[in-house]
Amino acid sequence: MSEKKLGYNIRIKAEKVDHEVFKEYVEIAKRADKAGLYFLAFPEFFGRFDRNRIHIIPYMTAIATNTEHALVGPDVLQIPFLHPKHIADIGASLDIITNGRFVLGIGTGWQPAEFEKFGLSFKDRGKITDESLDIIIKLWTQPSIAEYNGKFFRFKEVCSPPCIQKPHPPIWVGGASDAALRRTAQYGNEWAPTWWLEGCSGLSSLPAGTWSVEERLDKLRDYSRKFGKEVVVGRAPRTPKEVGYNQRIHVNINPDKEKALEDAQRFSGVTRKAWGPAEFKMRDSVFGNAEEIIEKLEEIYNSGAYLITLYPLSADSRTQWERIEREVLPSL
Repeated sequence: MSEKKLGYNIRIKAEKVDHEVFKEYVEIAKRADKAGLYFLAFPEFFGRFDRNRIHIIPYMTAIATNTEHALVGPDVLQIPFLHPKHIADIGASLDIITNGRFVLGIGTGWQPAEFEKFGLSFKDRGKITDESLDIIIKLWTQPSIAEYNGKFFRFKEVCSPPCIQKPHPPIWVGGASDAALRRTAQYGNEWAPTWWLEGCSGLSSLPAGTWSVEERLDKLRDYSRKFGKEVVVGRAPRTPKEVGYNQRIHVNINPDKEKALEDAQRFSGVTRKAWGPAEFKMRDSVFGNAEEIIEKLEEIYNSGAYLITLYPLSADSRTQWERIEREVLPSL
């Protein structure tokens, strides 16, 4: 029987962010952890113009010290914006703080404007990510690096704290392009894309109708074999030679589908005109009552994902969590 695990995105996005708002989200995290959720996700918005966000590194640390069971990790950390030594230190430290519950979710970034803002190369982001992952894994698995001479990074005599998890914390790779699949097979432990509707979300380089979840998994299998690994579906990987598959999906749970859509639009700051028709054509999203959400979850589990992370598109995260806790969790 396939595993059916659930994750939850507990990002703070509110009209204002203060200590009381922070405490509310800590309480949601505690309830999610107690309810048995497998993963708590923390999205990064490094280049976004929004003062009402708490940086994910201290936020993750605070949540980690207030939970006991769930995995915690960025979903995803945009690797090109940080030095790999910095990432390795953060990851190893959080692995120690969580007693082995840290997961490094990574992505390359996808918005040219964010790279332009900081004077970084958008076209080199994939190569920078690959070199960074090579360094991070070396720092996690070796006592030290005497010298590193790459195309983007050069340094001597560095080390990071020892990780709890061996050989190192899991690396989950976002995105669904060929490059993302190859990167998963080469450096990662799990492929973690966002659930998509055909023709959008992460596969803009491929013509609509030429791919599917099954096709992407077959491509991942091809890459994995080249690196001596095997793709497993329906369960978490158990060895470093296995590559797992999990998913995330955006939701707004409300018995009134129209109100769910309006709430999601307000949260995302988009208009109906920009988003298109309401009949489930919004990218990566499902809105409506709990039965509709559960039906979509079953579809994703049937695709081979063992873990689905829910991203509530609502500023009222407490109400969304309560509906998930009361109406969705009992069905799994």
